[in-house]
Amino acid sequence: MKLTKSQRTALHAKFGGKCAYCGCELLKVWHADHIEAVKREFEFVKKGGIHVSQCTGVIENPHLDNLENLNPTCPQCNLYKHSMPLESFRRELSKQVERARKSSKNFQFAEKYGQVIVSESPIVFYFERFING
Repeated sequence: MKLTKSQRTALHAKFGGKCAYCGCELLKVWHADHIEAVKREFEFVKKGGIHVSQCTGVIENPHLDNLENLNPTCPQCNLYKHSMPLESFRRELSKQVERARKSSKNFQFAEKYGQVIVSESPIVFYFERFING
């Protein structure tokens, strides 16, 4: 759905100008995330000798393409969440420390020398604290 300027302003203010997920201040470039994915249909088309994916414009869940199903987000959270349901997003985020421990020498050294202190706390999204706070 294409948001009007007033809808975009209202969505930005929904959680005080902060990302619904991580709580960072929304900068000039921010995204409107579908909480429940609308899932757009894609097709592959040939461009410049290679095949690339392109949105057809068809939405699988058009009933979810509404203001009530949108959250303001920073680009990083929206791109990582992609089309995941909230609980899948929460579960994936909770795996990040273990993944970094296994695959990042930089993380391993930072943790070894006390530069990183890992918290075993559950993932709580900013909008959950905002609503309940």
